[in-house]
Amino acid sequence: MQILLYIAPIILVIGLVATGRVPLVRASLAGLIATVPAVIVALHGQRDLGEFFVVESLKGAWLAWHAIAVTLAGLTVHHVIQAAAPARQAETVDAPASPHRRAYFLSFVASGLIECTIGFGVGFALAIHGLRRLGVAPLPAIAVGLLSQMLVPWGGLGIGTTIGAALGHLPLQDFGLYSASLMPPFVAVLLGWFWWWSHKLKLGLSPINMALDMLWTVAMFGLLWLGNRYASVDTAGLIATAPLLALGWLLDRNRPQLKTMLRVALPYLLLIAVLLSTRLIAPLSQLLQSVAIMRPFDDMPAFPWAYQAGVMLLLTAVAYGALTLKPQQTGGIVKQTWAAGRIAIATTLIFLVMARLMAASGIPAELAAAWQATAGAHALLATPLFAAVAGGLTGSNTASNSLMLPLQAALAGSAGANVLWVSALQNVTGSLFTTFFPGKVAMACAFAGIIGGERHVYRYVVLLMPALLIVAVLLTLFL
Repeated sequence: MQILLYIAPIILVIGLVATGRVPLVRASLAGLIATVPAVIVALHGQRDLGEFFVVESLKGAWLAWHAIAVTLAGLTVHHVIQAAAPARQAETVDAPASPHRRAYFLSFVASGLIECTIGFGVGFALAIHGLRRLGVAPLPAIAVGLLSQMLVPWGGLGIGTTIGAALGHLPLQDFGLYSASLMPPFVAVLLGWFWWWSHKLKLGLSPINMALDMLWTVAMFGLLWLGNRYASVDTAGLIATAPLLALGWLLDRNRPQLKTMLRVALPYLLLIAVLLSTRLIAPLSQLLQSVAIMRPFDDMPAFPWAYQAGVMLLLTAVAYGALTLKPQQTGGIVKQTWAAGRIAIATTLIFLVMARLMAASGIPAELAAAWQATAGAHALLATPLFAAVAGGLTGSNTASNSLMLPLQAALAGSAGANVLWVSALQNVTGSLFTTFFPGKVAMACAFAGIIGGERHVYRYVVLLMPALLIVAVLLTLFL
């Protein structure tokens, strides 16, 4: 009976969201309310309840602040860019000449760079708009454009992965590296998906283009691995995509004029320069991490104001805005940022408070032990399913990791598996399945100009979901 009470908050959130009638904020709030009796029972009267709920809720809110800072900063950058050059923003990448090459760069490289910088599906919008300009019909454009979401573990400067590491008490750099190491099998499926659509849409699929795709993709994920290994999680996605986008532009005989490209690329160049210099120049990095530090809890991540990625993102927005905007535009950008981000902020806060209460009361460990006793040697095979359901029904890597990563880490410990590998599989699988979140599908339909076409989209992508899940299950067998 206790186990049912412990798992009730997770089931309640997933069940309410799955109905399609309850907004994510209300579903998460219902889950938080259901967490209270579960935590009370789990504590067995060994802690002062008032103190426990206050302190652990504040710890969850502190974790949420790290994500909220990146969310607000990323949206601010996006709206500043839109206000400065709304008609030109979609021109970031018409890289190589053939439709196939352009579609590849749109879906894999350019949109990946935007997603890693800003998050929030902005890369999805770029991919869909670019594919539509190539003459691709709306539904196929969405089906191909969802490839823009494959770097979600590093999206929004890797904030979901950062939060996951904090919840699982994992070393962040190792967690990012293990997540990057799991990507190749998934990417092989996604590349095959792209080739199938390129053939179907007559974009110019050929053995030469396939070889070039593989070459660029290997380079991208090699850079991703190196970025996680030698730089940082928050810059790894930029390291993987920005150099390739620049090289693609240089190799393109039909490339736009340098002045046009710089106007579009300037804010991203500023951000990349700031982030890489503060991460790769050791004396500067150490200095920035040692000043203006906020750390209200010893067992929670600190917030270095001079070093945190969200602060860097906001400074980029301010600098670019000062160069390109009129003072009277500032108020409108603030309103747009709040309107676009308030739902994500609320859900992030609620999910992380809920996750912290459950983790601090020992609920994930008890659930893991119960599942291990039931499933025995096959317990870990549920890891991909848990991750896929959480990602697909929350649409957020942060929310997915908040719901499931403490449980997955506890399950790995109970099964005697490597906690980092299991947690990385949760991170990657959950992230990939955020693409199929109904809200994100509806957003993609809006980008493509087909409001109300969600059911048709699912018919177009239905084969990709089991393919990715099979890859995740096969990877579990090797953990």
